[in-house]
Amino acid sequence: MTQQVCGVCGHPCRAAFRAPQPEIAPDLDMRPGEPARSTLRDWIQVCSSCAAAAPALADLPAAAGPVVKSDEYRLLSTTSLEETLPFRRWALICERLGDRAQQAEALLQAAWAADDAAAMTEAATLRGAVAGLWADTTDVETGLRRLDVMRRAGMFEQGEAWAAELAARQPDELARAIVGFQRARIAGRDIGRHLISSALPPPAHAPHVSHGKRATTGFWSRLFRK
Repeated sequence: MTQQVCGVCGHPCRAAFRAPQPEIAPDLDMRPGEPARSTLRDWIQVCSSCAAAAPALADLPAAAGPVVKSDEYRLLSTTSLEETLPFRRWALICERLGDRAQQAEALLQAAWAADDAAAMTEAATLRGAVAGLWADTTDVETGLRRLDVMRRAGMFEQGEAWAAELAARQPDELARAIVGFQRARIAGRDIGRHLISSALPPPAHAPHVSHGKRATTGFWSRLFRK
């Protein structure tokens, strides 16, 4: 087998990490359940030679090189919480390469890392950035995730306005249930983590795969697959 190397500097690197299949329902922002949840620290590789960061270092294009060598990239190591640093580095690479969607995912994963480090202010700041990147979304899944991101960042007024907008889009039954659950949490100024199963009507309070026959494609199949 050909040895994999970093796409920026050519230093040998390991194969991309593959998280185990989750067996527990995801959070409302789609952070996967255990056992995948606990592997978050392994999702981003960091090159031991040039400090490039990505889910798969071997897949980085040459265009990432100037980003990795930039002062802004290097300064992240002195301005970021250690647990969030790999994700922030990857987010900056995505931003400079014009991949706004992946940038948002990387920043949300950084927020999860901040959660695990009990750095709530950092987590809220990161979620605020994600909410901004998702501001114009018309996608159902992203819209619902944005609502959770806003609530958990303490953006209650903006979150209620976004929930009203989502409700006006005439979502399906399950999406309506999630929006209603979130609005109740927003009214109670709740910034806590909630499983998606807690937001759905029975039988979602049983194992989350119980909806599997009702959801066979798209967003809902992702929620309820084994």
